[in-house]
Amino acid sequence: MKIYIQEAKFTIKPACDEKYPDLLAFVSMKLIDDHSRHFTVNGFTVRKSKYDGKPYLLPPSKSMGGKGFFKFVLSEKSLWREIEKEVVEQYQYESIPIIEEDKKP
Repeated sequence: MKIYIQEAKFTIKPACDEKYPDLLAFVSMKLIDDHSRHFTVNGFTVRKSKYDGKPYLLPPSKSMGGKGFFKFVLSEKSLWREIEKEVVEQYQYESIPIIEEDKKP
């Protein structure tokens, strides 16, 4: 079976959880093929690094009780960097507040 992915679209929903101050957003990824069919993967998160404060992307995972995390999504390293770059850029763009100028009569 061959599937030709033509596009990846991301949906980013801001998160605000006092329990997890590093959690910035929830992300889902929709992969669209050349027949306009889609496959969606939910569970990605944008987190804030405790080292440099920059946002980064984490794949869907589940804690294994203190023995690490089971990752549900694996990808080749250069592809992951490209996906992460796109998501972080989109997150930063969407987090810019919209400021409307006062209209003077």
